[in-house]
Amino acid sequence: MQKLKKAVDLTDLAVGIIVLGIAVTIGAIVLVNIRDNTLTGLDTVTTVSEALTTVTETGEVLTNSWVSSVTDCNNATGSVLIATGNYSATISPLDGHAAIAFTSTDAGDIGSFNNTNWECNYTWYNTSRIDWTLPNQAATGIGEYGNWFSIIVIVGVSAVVLGLIFMAFGRGSSVSSSSSGIGGSY
Repeated sequence: MQKLKKAVDLTDLAVGIIVLGIAVTIGAIVLVNIRDNTLTGLDTVTTVSEALTTVTETGEVLTNSWVSSVTDCNNATGSVLIATGNYSATISPLDGHAAIAFTSTDAGDIGSFNNTNWECNYTWYNTSRIDWTLPNQAATGIGEYGNWFSIIVIVGVSAVVLGLIFMAFGRGSSVSSSSSGIGGSY
């Protein structure tokens, strides 16, 4: 008489992957919130007259990240203050870089200057403090789900393959023999 083998139960693996995904998600959210709440408590640094060579409609990015505000921009050739309606400053919520974009479409709006050789003044947060750096680095590392997903898939496939191998070759014999004589036992 041959015993039937049980199928590999993958319920625990599936639950484990879901729990791991939830833990990583919660960890990333907590770390990003800690980082963002700490940001506005950091010291600010002022950058004066950062040169921008060509400010286009798509924007030229300022050097420092985590920009607090753009104070003003001047035309470097004529030392003329550029009115705020002629440019926009968009700060990225992901890395805090600010892009200065040229928004004036009418040459009469900008007077005697154009979109080349600008100098901008702005303030940015000094992110060198450990109470901001540590959660930022941890959130960046945990937040890369592409890496975590690959690891989870590899572990899951390995578990299935190992389960099938153990089921086929491991854990004793699956054949039961009866030796009670001819006709078997009654």
